[in-house]
Amino acid sequence: MSKRLLLIGVGRWGKKHLKALTQLVDELYVVDSDRSQLKTCEEFFIPADRVSTDYRDFLDHVDGVDIVTPANSHLHISKDCFKKGKDIFVEKPMALTSQEAKEMISMADERELVLQVGHIYRYHPASIKMKGLIEGGLLGSIQYAYGHFMGFKRPRTDVGVTQTDSIHFFDLFNFLFDETPRAVRSIIRHHLNLPLDDTSISILEYGKKLVFVEAGYMPPEHRRDISIIGDRGSLYCDFRKNSLSFFDNRYEMKDGRLVALEGKVSEISLGTEEPLLIELKAFLNCIKDRSKPLADGKVGYEALKVVEACYESSRRGERIEIDWKKF
Repeated sequence: MSKRLLLIGVGRWGKKHLKALTQLVDELYVVDSDRSQLKTCEEFFIPADRVSTDYRDFLDHVDGVDIVTPANSHLHISKDCFKKGKDIFVEKPMALTSQEAKEMISMADERELVLQVGHIYRYHPASIKMKGLIEGGLLGSIQYAYGHFMGFKRPRTDVGVTQTDSIHFFDLFNFLFDETPRAVRSIIRHHLNLPLDDTSISILEYGKKLVFVEAGYMPPEHRRDISIIGDRGSLYCDFRKNSLSFFDNRYEMKDGRLVALEGKVSEISLGTEEPLLIELKAFLNCIKDRSKPLADGKVGYEALKVVEACYESSRRGERIEIDWKKF
């Protein structure tokens, strides 16, 4: 099958999609409503007749669509694509609200179309390795975990930091633990006096497992790291360095006293393929095989439900239980 794809949006992250897709597809069509952004297509030798400011120009020419636009445009663009019978990849957050996400899922299901959401950390080699080690019992019973997703940068104007950055790790822990949190407690702030949040601290309850996630636009250090602590050992992953370590640390009772046993640290080898390439390849395979994506619409919906619960918790100043029965 000829791989023909339409990329909608070539802003900061869209340019990375453009670079990746030129390595993966036979025919690439590119659209951005801002004509000045389309100049980047010249660097990748995209023919002029495959470039436009209106995505509707090309919907009849492609097998699938990659949407990398502001979140407030995802629903209506997706609807237009689904009506044309096109499979779509949509960057996270998949929509502004979980209700919008449900609409997108329903349209895809009704038409038996692929809907993949850009939760890239599910496709990261380190995440795949961690999931296997957790399921293999290396850590024993998991007790606690944390993640930091922060660094000094320009705030987005469509969604706040909880919905654009914290959401990465909300979904990642859903993936690693193969469950969704029962409740959340969050403190969310607008220190920059903008309409959208810039600082976010959340605690997620996965049964007895507590997960702490911090995100923010102001810290000077750039961090993309998580740690998972079990009663038989711990993992620490620095995504920026593509490094994963196992700490053979545990507590034991000896002669009636609790002893901290600090063992060796082992570095775990990881693949080096770029996660964005991996997830876009996966999308193309789903189009070809008509298979379900690892990050499907339900995954995107669940991540948004956690985000909404965090906002509600911060607004009300209390712990919020998430009702997963409502879908």
